[in-house]
Amino acid sequence: MAIWELRILIWASAFSAWLLAILPVLYYLWNGSGWQARKEKIVNSFNAKALALYYDLYFPGRAIKQTEVTKTFDIDYGKYYGRRHFVLPVVLLSLICGEAMWGLGRTVEEWLGVAQGPKYLPAMAVSAIAGAWMWVVSDQLTRLRNGDFARGDVSTAAFRFVIAIPFGYAIASLDPTFGLTLAFFIGAFPTQTLFTIGRRVMNQQLKMGDFGSSDTSELELLQNVGRSIAERFQDEGITTIAELAWNDPIEMSIRTNLDFNYVVDCMSQSLLALYVGSDIKKLAPYSLRGAQEATSMISDLMVGAQVPAPASPAGAPPAPQVNPYRTFEAADASLKGAAKMLGIDPLVLFHTLTCVKDDPYAQFLWEIWGN
Repeated sequence: MAIWELRILIWASAFSAWLLAILPVLYYLWNGSGWQARKEKIVNSFNAKALALYYDLYFPGRAIKQTEVTKTFDIDYGKYYGRRHFVLPVVLLSLICGEAMWGLGRTVEEWLGVAQGPKYLPAMAVSAIAGAWMWVVSDQLTRLRNGDFARGDVSTAAFRFVIAIPFGYAIASLDPTFGLTLAFFIGAFPTQTLFTIGRRVMNQQLKMGDFGSSDTSELELLQNVGRSIAERFQDEGITTIAELAWNDPIEMSIRTNLDFNYVVDCMSQSLLALYVGSDIKKLAPYSLRGAQEATSMISDLMVGAQVPAPASPAGAPPAPQVNPYRTFEAADASLKGAAKMLGIDPLVLFHTLTCVKDDPYAQFLWEIWGN
């Protein structure tokens, strides 16, 4: 192979590697099944009444006419969560990754003897950058498949290239024999895991112990919230059930990359968990997963208690009971069963659920649920 052909092959590979790290987020932003689909899913979850409640709760200082609330929401969504917020992270990732690929290309030219000039990157640095590239591309492709991109993820990818070399050298120093291998394969770990590894190594060296490694998050009291999901909320500053209960669901969905309906469900559970604490999971068999279900139960109980029994014409057989009464009976049985499980009086639980129902945030979630 001629030297010029070899150089073309080297730089074509470097350019392809750069594209692989950039194209997934660009495709997500401009393809209809990515950013646009996520926006439509969130926007379509609101009717006009729900939007009015949303602005009353999260933007109380803004006076918006009922006839303009939908248009205002569409403008605000683009303002706070639009594609423009991805510009700086994408530019940074492009520049930093491009510089890294340039360094790798020049180094490979030097190794193969097809270019002369000053020394470029040492083998350890090349191994560390290659490992970082492997993680970034894998993470980007996974997020593209799951529709799970946020601007913070793009910034994290750029940051990963920045810390690749110093972290690679630090890890490699633990075992010089396998230094190059360690510097590369450390790229298989998520960025947060790298910091966890770093903390544990430091704790072991300084004999400080492994602080907080087994702590359980309060958020794990909720159904379908495991350690990884709890950590995603914690990364956004949400560490307690109360903080999750009263947060902006749109902002939280965007920042955590979690599905909007899933975030709403977690907030609904949080509103009920504020009253029942660690018993929240025990209430699920009684149709009380969260504030939305509590609102439904109280509504059924109130309707059944207020509507008179259906009358039958003279001489006719008794009229069959209609659905509101059957619903009342089911709700009443669920309430009594839940109260027995909690070890409290049914009237006490009824009052508690009424407080949950009357919470303005619960009413907002109820409007979304019923939309």
